[in-house]
Formats: sequence, C-alpha cells, structure tokens
Amino acid sequence: MIELEVGGKREKIRPGLHICQFYNQAGEIIHTAAPLMRDGLRARDKCFFAAAPARIEEVRKSLRAAHIDVEQAIESGQLILIGDREELLKDGRFDPYNLLANHQALIARALSEGWQTVRAVIDMGWLAAGASPEQILKYEAAADAVFTFQSRPIVALLQYNYAELPGELVVELLKIHPIAVVGKFIKRNPYYVDAEEYMVKIIRRGQGRRPRAG
Repeated sequence: MIELEVGGKREKIRPGLHICQFYNQAGEIIHTAAPLMRDGLRARDKCFFAAAPARIEEVRKSLRAAHIDVEQAIESGQLILIGDREELLKDGRFDPYNLLANHQALIARALSEGWQTVRAVIDMGWLAAGASPEQILKYEAAADAVFTFQSRPIVALLQYNYAELPGELVVELLKIHPIAVVGKFIKRNPYYVDAEEYMVKIIRRGQGRRPRAG
C-alpha cells in the first residue's frame, strides 16, 4: 500500500488507483506531490513528476530538505522530472491516447529496471492547457480504465487548477475518479462510475456530433 499525505493527514492507497486533485494555489501542487515523491524514493518506487519549471524546482528543494539526493535519484533512473510540455505532447498537441501510451511505457520500463511501483504526478492545468473538455475526459476515463481495472502497479495523481475549469467538467472529472483531493482533504467518491462504460459514452457522443456525409 502507498500512503498519500495531504494537509498532514495520510490515506492508504492501493496501486492501480487514479486520483485527481483540485487546487486553487500553485503551492498546493507541491504540498501533495513532494511527500508522495519523497516516500516513493525511500520505498524503491519509480517517481515521475511533470509540471512547470518553477514547480519542478520547488519539488527539488522540498526533496533536498527531506535529505533526498535528488541528482543521484535522477542519475539512477528512479526519479524523472519533466518541465517541458513538448515531451508529453504529440506534435505540439495534447493527445489523450499518446499520453496514456507514455504512462504504459513508463510502467514497463520501471518494472524492467527493478522498481516496485510507479508514482506519477502531473499538473494537468499546465500540461493540458488548451485541450478541450472532451480530450481531457477521454484521457482520464481511458487512464482510469487501464490503471484501475487492470490493476497496474501505478498510483497516478492528476492535478487541476479548479479556477480554470468549467463547473460541468469538474463534475464529470469527479465521476471517474475513485479518490479526489480537494484542498486539504482526501475524499473517497461514493458516486464513482465504471470508467469503461463512461469511455463508451464519450465516444458515442463524439460520433453523434460528426456531420453526416452527403
């Protein structure tokens, strides 16, 4: 089991879970990401953090303050820090399936290198800037279906700037995450829906919007 620390409180999380975090201030990104990375590096897990360069530097400082040798962790391949969006985009655009394939490759590489589990944190407010709500929901539903229902050895924490999201998108995101972090609280979702069924609905909605030929 992995422990997720938020606001000084800890919640046990099993690998395979897909978690969303809604933040209002940039500092909240670090308050959740840094303890998850710190504990993972101590527990022989592979850790992955993708965010704006300023957030990357804050995580570095937080890990160093916890007596983690950041450079050694990066050199060994245990820690990956990505501050360039282009590394996770496809031809400069947010592609839900390309990002999911990136996660799958990360898991496979981690296991082949001998790490136990992957801990991945992505600031989606930074990465998915300009993406449509449908693209975001496709990614989230597909990732949840793969990680949760296939019991993959990963805990993925996807962070969103609450102020930048339409209210209806927040509601939909909550539906497809079994656990959400809101402010200083970890909430288990009693209204969590089957991500595979949700994915089918998204695809059908998209097909219904396509103009008919002729």
